[in-house]
Amino acid sequence: MGRQVAAQQLRAATPEIIEVYRAALGRFGSPLVSREDIWRQCRHQAQNVVAECAQALEAGSHAELPGVGEYSRLLGAHRLVQQIPVSESVRAAEVLWQAMQVAVAEAVDRVPADQRLAATQTVSAAFRAAAGSRLYQGIRGYEEAQRPPSPEVQERDPEVLADAADAQALDLLTLRERQILEAVRAGLTNRLIGRRFEISEATVKRHLHNAYRKLGASSRVQALNKAFPGRG
Repeated sequence: MGRQVAAQQLRAATPEIIEVYRAALGRFGSPLVSREDIWRQCRHQAQNVVAECAQALEAGSHAELPGVGEYSRLLGAHRLVQQIPVSESVRAAEVLWQAMQVAVAEAVDRVPADQRLAATQTVSAAFRAAAGSRLYQGIRGYEEAQRPPSPEVQERDPEVLADAADAQALDLLTLRERQILEAVRAGLTNRLIGRRFEISEATVKRHLHNAYRKLGASSRVQALNKAFPGRG
């Protein structure tokens, strides 16, 4: 019971952790908070790292969330396009861990005294695994995006790299997410989309949210432009 309560407390502290994290990045002048779209991607990764730590605290061992590798590799490619060096992601991981310290200590206090050391070590190990996995895959994506373009493209062009990153994002979309984006493109409302596919509006919104995240989009228009480039 103690670990469950501790995990719930850590999850509840996530918004506060993220605010402390963002403020610290701002003090360092990190480009990860220089634009809202870049910060949104950074925040998403941080929230998921905290979620994995909370899950490990509850279960006693770390388990990676599904889709982490693909998303992190895609994000690494975007970082090259955004001209953000890998070193910023490494520093951000250190900043996040520091931002979590108070919340982790308060959560661990909910665990019986004789289990607190083990609980702290579990969270620490989970953080290293979660952050390390994302950094590794992000660096892979960054390096892959740095490779010379195909023979047909003689010059390195940021727009080409951006298109390649968007193409990777499209590959991550599920069939249902693509179908719903097609319906959005056709001008259907969430309610009508739900009727077409016999699903609830809430489910439609969830699929759209997932699609936006994968595409790095913040609106329907931006998502459609990325999903259907040049198809007005």
